[in-house]
Amino acid sequence: MRLLAALLVTCAAFGADPAAQQMLDKVRAKVLDNSQRVPRYTCRQTITRTEYRPQYNGTPDSCQSLMEARDALTSPGFITWHDRLRLDVAILDGRETFSWAGATSFETNDIHQLISSGSTGSGTFASFLTEVFGLQQTQIAFLGGDLFGFRVPEAVSGYRYRSHGSGAERKSGFHGTFTVDPAQADIRRMVVDADEFPRDEPTCRVRDEMNYHRVKIGDGDFLLPETARMTVLFSNGKESQNETRYSDCREYVGESTIRFGDDADTPAADKPAKEIAKFPAGVKLEVVLQPPVHSETAAAGDAITAVVKKGPHAGDIVHGRIVKFEQSLFPIPKWVVAIKFDAVEHNGVIQPADLRPTKGDTFTFGERGNIVLNEKFRSEWESR
Repeated sequence: MRLLAALLVTCAAFGADPAAQQMLDKVRAKVLDNSQRVPRYTCRQTITRTEYRPQYNGTPDSCQSLMEARDALTSPGFITWHDRLRLDVAILDGRETFSWAGATSFETNDIHQLISSGSTGSGTFASFLTEVFGLQQTQIAFLGGDLFGFRVPEAVSGYRYRSHGSGAERKSGFHGTFTVDPAQADIRRMVVDADEFPRDEPTCRVRDEMNYHRVKIGDGDFLLPETARMTVLFSNGKESQNETRYSDCREYVGESTIRFGDDADTPAADKPAKEIAKFPAGVKLEVVLQPPVHSETAAAGDAITAVVKKGPHAGDIVHGRIVKFEQSLFPIPKWVVAIKFDAVEHNGVIQPADLRPTKGDTFTFGERGNIVLNEKFRSEWESR
């Protein structure tokens, strides 16, 4: 309520404190300068997603009571599921655009097209900053000290959220607060809450929290979240947390391309186009991952290779990518892994291929602890 009341008297608040308005003007100028340079850069995102089952005292019967009950807890409860993602992100055509890590072309501005489970969101890379400070319709209020409040109406918002529980993408207005560093006139922290969800939605609250710092890239620097967390509270009481860390930020010097389709998510599509015949259909290959894949470090999005172990293609290298690597701990502990191979290399020549595992699209391991996919893990694939 304090934020809403403050936003209604924004002009009066700044009129009473011209120093706050001056600080906001400086911060806005730096953020907008930063946003103009964002399309030059791309960064690696490592996202750790975890789902929890909080231990409530009783059964909340509405989103409001559920949020109050959750805020009274000091722990999100016990872990029921988790995975890890590795993506590249950039701003293309004004929107955050994604690819699997290491792809040479950006593939989609809908992160859901790459990820088949869990909750996903976007905006933490740069879009929240651009909309809060770059839209005329944004309301900003001075709340005292180094704290400001804001609201972005749904009509102009680019905020998108999707839960795999509902499958539908939701556009939402958003509001929240940001903290500034008065000495540097820089954003230090921003908290974003999606506006209230309809009653028929399976989601009660989505909150993003970003802690910012400046990263040296080339001859300049770039304002970037050091860490970002998206927390989703579902109407059934469960909670999901996405922890994002950024690394390997660099200037994007290639021609920006957005592609859609299955052939864009794996390394073969990353190779320069050549007139090379596709690997013949109907061939079965038994392969072993080399190097091994460890669950402690592996992520969906990682490029991998395997070696054919027998037959006329023995010794050939198969190229692909992990597209799912997740662990469920409730009700039955298990790991679920999905891999896509799309190229076969023989004597340095790489042929595009469409390979499918002969025993289902995923591999399941009934383990509670970590797993290693090494020489003991052999899988059979057939080309199509």
